[in-house]
Amino acid sequence: MSCDAPPDAFLEARLAGALDTELHWQAADMDCDGMRRPDGLGLRIRFQGTTAGEHLTLVFAAPRLAEGESAHAVPVNVTLIREGGSIYGTRGEERCLLDEVTQAPLPTPLPAPADAPRRWRVEARGFCLAPARAVGGNDAILVSRFDFRGQLAWDPDPPPAPPTPAPGS
Repeated sequence: MSCDAPPDAFLEARLAGALDTELHWQAADMDCDGMRRPDGLGLRIRFQGTTAGEHLTLVFAAPRLAEGESAHAVPVNVTLIREGGSIYGTRGEERCLLDEVTQAPLPTPLPAPADAPRRWRVEARGFCLAPARAVGGNDAILVSRFDFRGQLAWDPDPPPAPPTPAPGS
């Protein structure tokens, strides 16, 4: 498991509740990636590692953050997945915030095909005011603070669909 780009990727977070721990993951100790959200709105960054022998995945999804955009006070949804256990979600934009987020372009390996994704280095810090609740359960995990550096691959926009001919033409 490793997060190769950027080589100084990391995730630090304070978790309390059904899981009470401090995460201090470095690039060599975790897997990370990022992408445009499937609905095309905003981005999401994923970090996967272990804490106390348990496999854990954290996903930060910012539906209002555009490619390459740096900003303050950006709403973010946080999802935690405990392998073999529960899935937790903040379920809404009003519970967590990226206090500060920056994006900087990463070099594209050459030769790069025209449809190669654009790559970004993403750094953020933030906090949650309400816990992520277990899907179908009663327990919860509060991510009271988090800091991360990771990567994002932004696929090119799909080509516009050809116009549909009018009926009878």
